[in-house]
Amino acid sequence: MKKHFRDQFQYNAWANQRVLITLESSNVKNDKALQLFSHLLSAQIIWLNRIKDIPTSPFPLWEQYKLRELRSMTEESSVNWLSYLEEHKFDTFEEMIFYKNTEGKKFENTIREIINQVLSHSSYHRGQIAILLKEEGIEPPVTDYIVYARQK
Repeated sequence: MKKHFRDQFQYNAWANQRVLITLESSNVKNDKALQLFSHLLSAQIIWLNRIKDIPTSPFPLWEQYKLRELRSMTEESSVNWLSYLEEHKFDTFEEMIFYKNTEGKKFENTIREIINQVLSHSSYHRGQIAILLKEEGIEPPVTDYIVYARQK
């Protein structure tokens, strides 16, 4: 399981990097694309903080960040998730995490469930960003897993 999640987060980092490069190199007029990418990265950081029992995040969930901040957040999130996976002592990821959502409501989920949420949430929003870019006449980056796998 650890090897699988490591591969998935390496892919996630690759895909996020491709989106970031496209946002940096194009003149995106629709702030929604930047807001969605900001949200995607904030969520990745917030979920890891929850797993590590860090109650707050320096990145509000729906704040829109500048491109230079997004570059830093992209790198930070990727490095921190991969480091966490390397340091994780178990292979099952079935440990229960108790946390509060952004509204203060208490929940519990396994680390495996949280990881699956983070990865699917990121893919979902990258798809939304691709649509917004295309609407502006900007060619969105290819972020399919199979393309990543072929390049490994």
